[in-house]
Amino acid sequence: MATLYILWLFFAAFFFYFAYLNWRLSGEDIREFKIRNRDPDAQDAEPKANLSQANLEFSQDFNRYLETVNQHNRSRHRAAAIGYTVSGIVALISMGMLLFLS
Repeated sequence: MATLYILWLFFAAFFFYFAYLNWRLSGEDIREFKIRNRDPDAQDAEPKANLSQANLEFSQDFNRYLETVNQHNRSRHRAAAIGYTVSGIVALISMGMLLFLS
């Protein structure tokens, strides 16, 4: 019977750790995409206007996509953190019931 208390305490710690981990992950975003000119010889040269405009449109579209991915990841990680927190509380309640109702 004494091992059940330790088991429930382990589960509670496990769930609270994963709640903390997911809450921290909800604050991390994928960084914004930027097109960089990597060719050192081409820095002085003027880029073609059509290619420059296409690169700008692509980066804007891709950054909008990244914003939606970041929003979805944030909400998924927060939902997981809330679920793990509830699981940890249930594990502590179960341990308390074993301690006080037996």
